[in-house]
Amino acid sequence: MQKTIHFQDERIFHIPVEEMWTLLADTNHLNNFIGLFPVQFAPFSYNDGKLIRQAKATALGGVKIAWKEHTFEWERNHYYSIERVYTNGPIERALWHVILEPREEQETLLILKGEFICRNLIGKLSLKNIIIPQLKKTFQYVLEFEKNGTVDFPRPQTKQSIIVEENRLSILAVKLDGIFLNQEMSAQLMHTIRTYNEDEITSMKPYQWAETYHYNRKETVELFLLATKLGILDQEWSLMCPNCRVPKGQTSSLKHLDSTVHCDLCGVDYELNFDRYIEMRFSVNPSIRKTKRELFCVNGPMNSPHVLAQFRILPNTTKNLKIPIWGREVRLRVLKYNHLLEVSTYKTEEEVCITYRESGFTQSLVSGSSNIQIGNKTDEEIVLVIEEVEWDRFALTAREVTSLQLFRDLFAAEVLSPDQQIGVSNIAVLFTDLKGSTRLYESIGDALAYADVKKHFDYLKQHIQQNGGAVIKTIGDSVMATFTETKDAWNAAVSIQQHIQEINKQLSQDILVKIGFHSGPVIAVNANEILDYFGRTVNMAARIQQESQGNDIVMSKEVYEDLLLDTNFRVMNSSLKIETFKKHLQGLEEDSSLIRVIIDS
Repeated sequence: MQKTIHFQDERIFHIPVEEMWTLLADTNHLNNFIGLFPVQFAPFSYNDGKLIRQAKATALGGVKIAWKEHTFEWERNHYYSIERVYTNGPIERALWHVILEPREEQETLLILKGEFICRNLIGKLSLKNIIIPQLKKTFQYVLEFEKNGTVDFPRPQTKQSIIVEENRLSILAVKLDGIFLNQEMSAQLMHTIRTYNEDEITSMKPYQWAETYHYNRKETVELFLLATKLGILDQEWSLMCPNCRVPKGQTSSLKHLDSTVHCDLCGVDYELNFDRYIEMRFSVNPSIRKTKRELFCVNGPMNSPHVLAQFRILPNTTKNLKIPIWGREVRLRVLKYNHLLEVSTYKTEEEVCITYRESGFTQSLVSGSSNIQIGNKTDEEIVLVIEEVEWDRFALTAREVTSLQLFRDLFAAEVLSPDQQIGVSNIAVLFTDLKGSTRLYESIGDALAYADVKKHFDYLKQHIQQNGGAVIKTIGDSVMATFTETKDAWNAAVSIQQHIQEINKQLSQDILVKIGFHSGPVIAVNANEILDYFGRTVNMAARIQQESQGNDIVMSKEVYEDLLLDTNFRVMNSSLKIETFKKHLQGLEEDSSLIRVIIDS
């Protein structure tokens, strides 16, 4: 009996190659659609000098099978391949390739190619009658997308029984429409919950959802937060590995975060921070629709979307790589050991030779080239990845979401544990103060003054929220607020000062607001059961605000010069009235260079 069976088939589709890649690279969704079985995967480990995952599943007829799954190899927009070596069952080995070749501008040739080694006749029959027909359903998958992918579903969905608690969902949907104005968006979310596969409604990224349906990112986050508050969705904090960028754990509350997280694949312990490593995702609430969270594949390209290419290189061998120059900042990294090699922005047509040893790469920097020769001078197979340095643009980080006023209002109890401290590498901290508040109380009395101060707080909160910030706390007559972006703090400050006459019309006596802000690293902590921030940046912002006189905005010269790097800022604010001065700020040894911007209200 012939043990090795080869298979190849190809079709042309009217889909651009980039779009085809995005569709097929999510192998978890694809494998579910074509009818493959759910799989249980163990963590990556080295076995006989090769990086593999032990995997097991129950196939048709209740047959238990197990295999060693090697790492995928791929090159974005070109191909991916996977090798499985079975420890039992009728198949001994399977090597599967999905290849994309661009044809005309909007056409792609899809090639499916496989090599299978059978143990016995049952294996041969299984291939012919079950396995290959399932794999060929990939063509059907792409064809369905070609027909209706942009009309109804963003990608083909598996036909499955979906049980939704319709009465509860309908009641909550009406409540959602009462507090969220864009009913088209909320209707799309309800449609997603009612009709889409489980992987579409678990671990959802709001920014990715927004791009799929062409919605505003900020509005989408608001929709997801409001739906969570009503019990339609659940929020979850995903703890992301800084290297492979795969979730290494989830928790429903910041209180349950550990300071450090371990990644088995990368072999490292890392400290969490709000900037990148803690990410908010959303899943449907089990009271609305129960999900099994089955896995069909965990190693495919879409599990590591920042990785442009991944290659296996055998021990003591040299591999020649022909790769495109992607025109973005990339680096080389060896999986598991995390040895890094920076790639220069300088491009060359010459072949670049790289050597890798147990201690790492022998070079620290190489030129960007489409021709790379890499020598693996170790006794183990290595897995080389070429990855983007830029972080995931779809990640809704803890830094962003905790700086949203809506999140603070809806989830005030969402705080860290009392002994927890987590770093934030950069955030804008803004302080305000009411000028002459003591005279205000003396001139109009405590009751009227207190009412005016409260109205002034509401006014500040409105302008802070409109510009993407959040009020962290009030201190007497002062407000502390934070913003993810420095330009948003600036916009909020300008808005507050320019519209001050609007609030004055509602008050017993005109007020002046003093404003100052600063940007930099902070520490997030639990302070009296609120999520608060401490550190030098906070202290600087408070001291800078004290130099404000009212009808102005004060910041450090450094922060102002950073704002000037933005062309839009320079154009929009070309006629500002600027004063530069030096001041000794309490707690600092040297005088600080400050900028005062006069604002006409």
